[in-house]
Order: sequence, then structure tokens, then C-alpha cells
Amino acid sequence: MSNEPVITATALGRRFRGRWVVKDLGLEVPKGSVFGFLGLNGAGKSTTIRMLMGLLARHAGEARVLGLDPARESVEVKRRVGYVPEAPIYYDWMTIRQTLDFAAYYRRRDWDEARARHLMEHFRLEPGARIGELSKGMKAKTSLILAMAFNPELLVLDEPTSGLDPIARREFIEGILAEYQEAGHTVFVSSHLVSELAGLVDRVGILHEGRLLLSLTAEEFLGGLRRVRMDFEGPAPEQLTLSGLLTCRTNGRDAEAAVRSGDEKAIAAEVQALGARGFTIEALPLEDAFIEVVRAAERGAV
Repeated sequence: MSNEPVITATALGRRFRGRWVVKDLGLEVPKGSVFGFLGLNGAGKSTTIRMLMGLLARHAGEARVLGLDPARESVEVKRRVGYVPEAPIYYDWMTIRQTLDFAAYYRRRDWDEARARHLMEHFRLEPGARIGELSKGMKAKTSLILAMAFNPELLVLDEPTSGLDPIARREFIEGILAEYQEAGHTVFVSSHLVSELAGLVDRVGILHEGRLLLSLTAEEFLGGLRRVRMDFEGPAPEQLTLSGLLTCRTNGRDAEAAVRSGDEKAIAAEVQALGARGFTIEALPLEDAFIEVVRAAERGAV
């Protein structure tokens, strides 16, 4: 993987009705990476992506996509980037085949018809089906074909599996998306369904209320968090004094904490100093790690 950034943002911001919905966002997406842009619904993920695609004006900061300024060079950005919006808009009277032909006409320099046919067969779409009669999941599959059939340098996906059934989601995540990234391309994918990206993303950015909480490699992110489960002779302490504490919950004699540390020996020493009768320390899967960081942010601990 190259260290060359494909997407950069510096102090990027956007206001809606006088309120900052994205503020002071700094971002760097290396070439060849699969970057998981994670956040709850309403965190500002779609707003950020629309600024990167030149579809929304930024009110602060700078951004570059493939070295281009999306505010001034949006046509060239769209030519080189495959983009799946959260809520795509179609001509409902067209069939799937007509929709693909329409896109192929405007992308005739880059369109790969063989790839389009392969994707249509993979997703089991009927070419003659009218867009207006498709389910939400079938429309999502059509969007993915439109974004991928011209072999773009960068794939930007905003909640791409929304509306897909579990089998189709798994096929997309583990099959097509992984195949695309293995060819050396870059994928920037936003989602609030964090579990489906586990094992695929190699970098993670977490956005919360328009603010980027962190941007790390997946290995750094998961390697630097631990969950600690403790039990005590008497009631568990209401306040746990642990280094790097993100969240804690107590229930009678039991307590559970998430800490920003990967040093299990140091964690064990602190837990023993608290007087715990027994304890376990474990790594967190991506979804649990995301939840703990967001919970900590909501109480101002991040």
C-alpha cells in the first residue's frame, strides 16, 4: 500500500442553518486502503462525502480528492471516482439496462461493459426490470454497478449496503468489494453498520456530531482498546480509577470497563489495586470498540 493520500481534508467544515454539522475535520486516506468512515446516523458522514464529491460547498477548510479540488474541479472528480450516494436518484421509467446504457454513453471513454454484465449477473438483476418497480435492495445493487463498471480509481460508498438483504450484504462486502480493493484501488466507505466492515477495513475514522474522534489503522485502533470485566467481594466501586478509562458500568458486585490501552499487564496491576476478586481482559471486536468510543464521546471523555 502506498502512503500517497487519495483524499485529504484540512479543517473542513459545513454549516446548516447556522449550526456546524461538520467542523474542523482533518482526514487523510492513503492510496490502496479500505477506509471505514464510521458514525451514527446524523454524525455528518454524508455531508462530508458530498463536500468531497463537490456536491456541497464547504464553509471552511480545504479538501483534495485524487489531487483535485472538488469545489473547482467537480466534473473531473466525478469522472474518476465511483460514487454511491445514500439516496440515489433515478429515472423511474427506465429499465436497468437503459440506466446502464445511459451511464455508459456519458462514460464511454471508461465504461467496461463486460464488468457491468458480470456485476448484473452476480447481483441477479433482470435487465428489463423498470427502476420504479425495483425494491430498495435492487436499486442499491444498480447503484453499485453504476459506480464500479467504469473501474474508477477511487470508490466512495455512502451506506452502500442500505436496503440489501443479509446474503447480498455479505456477498458485496466479502466478494466484490474485497476483489476491487485487492486490485490496488482505494475504497472510502461510510456506514453505521459497523460489524459488516470488520475484517475488511484497514483504516478507521470515527465521526461523531460532526467531529472526527480518531483516524487510525484498524490494527492501531483495536490494539489500543481493551474491555475489563471485574467482580468484587462487596459492591463494585461506583467510580473506577483506571488509566485511559472510556466507559464503565457496574451491577452489584460486577463491573465492566473499556479502557484506551493495550498494555494488559498495566491494566491487570491497576485492577488488582482496586481490590477486584477476579477479572478478565479482552480485545474488542470493531463494532464493540466503535460503540465504546462513541459512548465515551457522548459523556465528553474523548
